[in-house]
Amino acid sequence: MHSTFLEFLLRRIVGFAAVLLVLSLMIFLLARVVPGDPARMAMGPAASEEQVQDLREEMGLEDPLPTQYIRFLSGAVHGDFGTSLISGRPVTDEIMRVLPATLELVLVTLLLMVVVGLPLGVMAARHRNGWVDTVLRLLSMVGVTMPAFLVAILLQLFAAYYLSDWPLLGRIDRDLTVPDGPTGLLIIDGLLSGQFAVVLSALQHLAFPALALALSGIGQIMRITRSAMIENLRRDHVQTLRSFGVPDRVVTFRYLLKLSSIAPLTILGLEFASLIGNAFVVEMVFVWGGFASHGLESIMQNDLNAVMAVVMVSGMFFVLANLVIDIAIGALDPRLRLKEGR
Repeated sequence: MHSTFLEFLLRRIVGFAAVLLVLSLMIFLLARVVPGDPARMAMGPAASEEQVQDLREEMGLEDPLPTQYIRFLSGAVHGDFGTSLISGRPVTDEIMRVLPATLELVLVTLLLMVVVGLPLGVMAARHRNGWVDTVLRLLSMVGVTMPAFLVAILLQLFAAYYLSDWPLLGRIDRDLTVPDGPTGLLIIDGLLSGQFAVVLSALQHLAFPALALALSGIGQIMRITRSAMIENLRRDHVQTLRSFGVPDRVVTFRYLLKLSSIAPLTILGLEFASLIGNAFVVEMVFVWGGFASHGLESIMQNDLNAVMAVVMVSGMFFVLANLVIDIAIGALDPRLRLKEGR
């Protein structure tokens, strides 16, 4: 069984590397077939032909495409995506500056989805077809259908009227100093450095953006958990446990919850991957200054190197999230490993 899991893990890692290779090729080709001269777009219409030509040579756009791709791939492997055509700074430095903000927001969002969505799904399944189930299903439908940007704006209006002292913009109060920590995540760095005022301020600033992003995911997690638990209730071994008088609470939390956690886990992985690149609307509403809004600004400014790096990093998180999910599901459900090992 141990070797089976190692084989399963090895197959997933090889697949992860292959997908990243294909992804890098697609990003490179798409960047090269976009209409317009990247150098001209970066420098604007006022630049002379000589200046544009100099930038083309600097970017290596005169080289053959295979040479350009190998250079891009080699740089990506070493974490070097070139220089921003707008700021003149290394693209990697700019990404590392904004990425922790989005990672912290996304991780808190996922935590909210699990802490709220999973118990509500269990509760709905245990009260199936009752009024509790009906109310929860109605709320989940509202959560799924409400766009995140609309929730963000409504939360801001609510806070403006009823919570006038609640911080709404940015990641931390202006009078506090950002801790110089190893992660860039304010909560963790604040805890490591003992700056609890920073932790409290970061949590306050995170509350509404994370809630705006999490509402849809909470609804999905709740509905999927409910459906999975109701389906698993019909399994023979579960019915046997209940027939032997095992309390429903024990059956639910010791056996059913593990069986029913695979589908919500898949949703969490996909949500993590999508939020990394798609949280820009909520980031802009709350002036968050994260990775997603940085990607949008790069597109608006025609910063080709930055755009390629943002798409590559987003894709890497998507593939990595799927890898982690596959491994977690394989650990939870040994039948999957055995099935693939045949």
